[in-house]
Amino acid sequence: MQKLSVIVPVYKVEPYIHKCVDSILGQTYTNLEVILVDDGSPDNCGKICDEYAAKDKRVKVIHKKNGGLSDARNAGIDISTGDIVGFIDSDDYIEARMYQEMIDYMEHNNLDIVCADTNQVKGNKIKFKPRYKKNYVWNKQEALSEILNGNLDNAAWNKIYKREIIGNTRFPQGRVYEDVATIYKFIYNADKVGYLSKPYYYYVKRKGSIVTSGFNCKSRYDCFVGYIERLNFAEKHKLSCVEACRKQALETALATLTAFYANNENRASDRYKKVNDFIKMQLDKKNHLRKKHEFLLWSFKNCKVLHKIYAKMSSILKYL
Repeated sequence: MQKLSVIVPVYKVEPYIHKCVDSILGQTYTNLEVILVDDGSPDNCGKICDEYAAKDKRVKVIHKKNGGLSDARNAGIDISTGDIVGFIDSDDYIEARMYQEMIDYMEHNNLDIVCADTNQVKGNKIKFKPRYKKNYVWNKQEALSEILNGNLDNAAWNKIYKREIIGNTRFPQGRVYEDVATIYKFIYNADKVGYLSKPYYYYVKRKGSIVTSGFNCKSRYDCFVGYIERLNFAEKHKLSCVEACRKQALETALATLTAFYANNENRASDRYKKVNDFIKMQLDKKNHLRKKHEFLLWSFKNCKVLHKIYAKMSSILKYL
């Protein structure tokens, strides 16, 4: 039986951490180590992690200075000893058979990565919208196309990876939307990737999370940088999904510019210039954008004040 390392970054999740860790320790697949990375959490999370380690020898705890999600995941990778690696965010939880069934699928099909589907949890409501209607096994090129085209999600946490696939690749420190910048690299290192159309993972949407911070300039810009890196990667490797990557990068650039307008970003800043210059480069290309982004691109080219008004109004309405 192969050993599984489950890495859980922990920061200010005291109301959620018990449900998360209990769901991991309650897995039917028992040959695992759980690495709880206390990323300098100022609440009782560090103490709770130590209590789990005292009760279950499979739990390891790292206490470290706060460095962000990427740094915490990287610290966990560096001390992990499993043949297979998985990640769980500490405010989420998983089905009891998730890892058993994912590893069975991996072994049966000789896969390097297995992806599962996700339930969205908001308050007392749980929603499931499947990405695919059946299971898949993809080769490297097919899997790269799926993730770079935007069909397969970028999340680290609803997947498992053979250790050699991760290798020396690490999550980018100091950036958010780190999965956008990383998971496609794991897939590039793989020969075969599988998808299970079962929602084993419960993703908890809560206020204040990175995903809900649409007008945060840093998070939007970090996301933009990730999509630019993906575009450069697709062009370098001459992949068939270059235009899809360009579209995603442009839509992200327009969303980033919206955040800049909403927050009165300094137009002389390097990040403002990079976003602005990239959009300028795309004006004469056929981009096939969604309607909202078509409007934003038209506004950029013809009447920027409309984009600025849209940004201000959207940021106000968000809090009503």
